[in-house]
Amino acid sequence: MLAAQASRPLSERDPDYTEETNVTGARHVAEAVAELGAPLVYGSSAHVYGEGLEGEIGAGHPYGAQRDLSHLSKIYAELCLQLYAKRAGFELSLLRLGIVYGPSPVEHGRPESQTVVDKFKRLAAAGEELPLDDGGSATIGVVHVEDAARILLESPRSPLEIENVVAETTTVAGVAALLRGGEAPDPACTFASPFEYRHRLADYL
Repeated sequence: MLAAQASRPLSERDPDYTEETNVTGARHVAEAVAELGAPLVYGSSAHVYGEGLEGEIGAGHPYGAQRDLSHLSKIYAELCLQLYAKRAGFELSLLRLGIVYGPSPVEHGRPESQTVVDKFKRLAAAGEELPLDDGGSATIGVVHVEDAARILLESPRSPLEIENVVAETTTVAGVAALLRGGEAPDPACTFASPFEYRHRLADYL
């Protein structure tokens, strides 16, 4: 299950659409899967842990405060899906994705539809400035689209699986540094993940 309204700016402009898609939509999927008894893989977000994180962040880390409806709704969806999975006994994987980057047949021009990795790569190729809000200090987890797709397709492995799908942890400034040929500064936290990853951010940039 990947269908969602994932944009923070859009969630502020159209909160009703965001809630209809991410909250009511998640419940509708849970009801349908419960009736079928089929396994379900939900593409959640590493944003569920909130901000200001330090140390190693594993799947057992508590939910954190959110700043927008789009990411807040991921927490509701996770809890709603667990409720229905427990009731109906279907297998469920909650996979908390980092920022997914990599080649795509569709290039979105709207700012709210662009991830920082691919946006920065395009800006750097055009010789344009890389915008670093708050100095680029925000910590982000990233994963290549091919790794993310493979891991999603291999789940679930148990009645309930909750894991991070994050290959590397960096900062926004770190992405900019790699594009300039430098070294990324150490982030304040790292997202723990048990999966094997075949792509590295530096190779893509």
